[in-house]
Amino acid sequence: MRNPDWLRLFPDSDFRWSMNLRPGDAADFFSPSEESVAVLRERSDLLRDAADFYEWLPGSEKELISLALDRLSAWTGLNFADGREAGCRLEPDWVLLRERVDGMPRVVAGSVCFPTGWSLPEKAGLPLDQVHGKVPRLNEALGRQIGTFLGKLVPGVAWERENWGFSADPSRDHHPRHRRRRLDGGEKLDETWIRLERQILVRLSGGGILFGIHVGSHRLDEVAGLSEVLPARIARALRSMPEDAAEYKGLPAARSGIAARLEAGA
Repeated sequence: MRNPDWLRLFPDSDFRWSMNLRPGDAADFFSPSEESVAVLRERSDLLRDAADFYEWLPGSEKELISLALDRLSAWTGLNFADGREAGCRLEPDWVLLRERVDGMPRVVAGSVCFPTGWSLPEKAGLPLDQVHGKVPRLNEALGRQIGTFLGKLVPGVAWERENWGFSADPSRDHHPRHRRRRLDGGEKLDETWIRLERQILVRLSGGGILFGIHVGSHRLDEVAGLSEVLPARIARALRSMPEDAAEYKGLPAARSGIAARLEAGA
């Protein structure tokens, strides 16, 4: 697994929505991490006890799911009897999109045990622009660019990006069925976590796209200590974030306090 490139994730500029894509490595993305045992145990428990909240594997998409499992097997060396087994034995979450002649690809299947405030079954069947509809200004800023990019994906070629947020805890499962404490601005840096989603996109044969999500949590004081310029860059991103974006990321009451502590530490 690659270490995050924090200076790229927090450039010396104001906050903006960005695709920030780069060539990806699917074998590396789906390879085991140091936390593999704990992650797979948690995934297996969730899919055993509460699968209706975390997976969507309709029989109508059996062919596309099978294509995805073949590619996942090639990258990992593992064999999967079905989508449930892949959900239990792979660390990253995965979603399948099916391209439609009427516009944006639609969410048609997947296994998402560690969502950041959303539910896969609730997104089933929705086009990607509707899935992104709750993200303030994202469709206006990137909607056309996202559609063009997905339409030009070459089969088998992987692309990666990251999406960051902040959290009051390092737990992986942030499904909306759980009540989680939001940051209120009174937390110290070592009580605040950057929740980072490493994401991958690969076109499959048969008109589908595989979207992978690998969630990790990083304590803010440790990230800030990696470079003398990072505290100021993270603070700038927080302070320049539009209010509706801060609300979406759960930061309206916390971002000023977090930024101030970062600046004071720097």
